[in-house]
Amino acid sequence: MDKLIAYKTISSCVVYYILPMRNLKFISFIALLFACLILVGNEIFAQTGTAEHNYLQSKVGEWSVVMTFRPTADVPPQIVNGIVAERTMIGDYCLHEIMHPAADAKMPDFKRLCDFAYNKNEQRWDYVSIDTRITAGIMYFTYQGSTSNEITSFINSFPNPGMGPGQKGRGQALYARNVVVKINKDHDMVKQYWRLIDKTEWLAVQYDYTRKH
Repeated sequence: MDKLIAYKTISSCVVYYILPMRNLKFISFIALLFACLILVGNEIFAQTGTAEHNYLQSKVGEWSVVMTFRPTADVPPQIVNGIVAERTMIGDYCLHEIMHPAADAKMPDFKRLCDFAYNKNEQRWDYVSIDTRITAGIMYFTYQGSTSNEITSFINSFPNPGMGPGQKGRGQALYARNVVVKINKDHDMVKQYWRLIDKTEWLAVQYDYTRKH
């Protein structure tokens, strides 16, 4: 906004003072001032080069995903292959992901959108997702903490979406702990642990990412 006001002010000077005067020296000065504003603006808003930006930028590309799903603690996990994730950057600190079935996969179509971002102002990681396979709507995970290999966030309470045959457990209040696991530049994982009120916790959802391109 400040930059826009500055541009408008300079434009007004050009229209009302410079053009009638046709002062070449003054016009040259204004042109130089415009260039300085652009350079300073780029320097102010550019946020590349930080460790967080470099980490997110390194994850851009197409990834193969293996999903492991265990809707309740008393059933064996289901393994789902044939999923891809396309990752792009939005700005300097947000990794935007669209997950969907591979072209040759034999499964119902779906989309899972996820924004994994670093809030530089508050020095925290944000993780938000929405999945057309469930009715939970937008799931926003609150940042809990991080180590060199993991970034953890959580949801205090959300209703069990009841995936699986018969939608067992649908509507039960759950606590979710979301862990982004850094393995290497071509491999990472996201693990979601669900916990019931009685404190029973289990690994409910796991996405295992391997870079394709």
